[in-house]
Amino acid sequence: MKKLLILLVFVSVFAQEGSHTVKEGDTLWDIAGFYYQNPFLWPYIWRANLTEIADPHWIYPEQLFVIPPSPEEAISEMPEEAPVYVPEEEVTMLPKEEAMTEVFSVVEPERRVFSEEMIHRAGFILDQDMPYWGKIVGAEETREKMIAAYKTVYIDRADDVNVGDMLTIYRPGKVISHPKTGKRLGKEIIVLGKAMVDDVGEEGSRCKIMASYDIIKKGDLVTPYEPILAPEKVELIPTEREIEGYVVEVKSRQKLTPPHIFAYIDQGEVAGIAVGDIFDVYQERVVGGKKMPDFDIGKIQVVSVFSEASIGLILAKREPHTIKRGEKCRLVSEAR
Repeated sequence: MKKLLILLVFVSVFAQEGSHTVKEGDTLWDIAGFYYQNPFLWPYIWRANLTEIADPHWIYPEQLFVIPPSPEEAISEMPEEAPVYVPEEEVTMLPKEEAMTEVFSVVEPERRVFSEEMIHRAGFILDQDMPYWGKIVGAEETREKMIAAYKTVYIDRADDVNVGDMLTIYRPGKVISHPKTGKRLGKEIIVLGKAMVDDVGEEGSRCKIMASYDIIKKGDLVTPYEPILAPEKVELIPTEREIEGYVVEVKSRQKLTPPHIFAYIDQGEVAGIAVGDIFDVYQERVVGGKKMPDFDIGKIQVVSVFSEASIGLILAKREPHTIKRGEKCRLVSEAR
């Protein structure tokens, strides 16, 4: 009987293992949602197909992926180094023949960098906390501790709320300070996703999560969504201004900094920084007591600008290096 039970467990676990042929419009998020009923488990599919998937944000039709067995206690066992994955506008499907010719250009930045979704996801650095408007008080599935896209949630706000209103879901972050001087640059607001009001009751409203950039939980705050004017096309020109700064934060759980990781820098509106500007991140080199050329370790393209700080996207490099808080950076290209 014991052997039969072991056999049944073995069959039940590995019966889910198989393969999947990528179709037009597929994302790892969707594939994980289909096979595991949990889109947050997409890293397991990625890690099982590292030879096929160079970048988890870029998959192509007709690729054949291995689908590993559904992991036990999956969320708690997810590797800490798995990058945050957002299957929104920054995910693009390309035909196989175009994949080999895709090139990251500094002169013509990808439009996805400037999408409204990307800017919204980057979050905010504000002088003060956002005033309280409402919060998530529950979900339709009451036992769920982590809420994904297209789930139903309830908020404690009914006044001035209408069906169809869009809301920003957020969580207060930490105080952002300068790595060298300790000066306060602002308060971090972590944007978790977007919701739409589905119905309004006497003391609260029902909403549907329309986009989740990170794990959403009961108690997370909501505020009316403010439309974002996202530039569609930006021309970059070499700068003639000498603006030096520092990286004050890197929003990544990874040791390295791959695409779609945000960084904060200590230059903002006061310095005349604009969306689309590019900074080189570099390290100074001294060999044998002599000053050598600086060593460039990456680039940051500005996505959102605030008073004394900006949020930027770390651009992809063929040989990624660690970018850390305190690294020096300098403006090299300006958006026009």
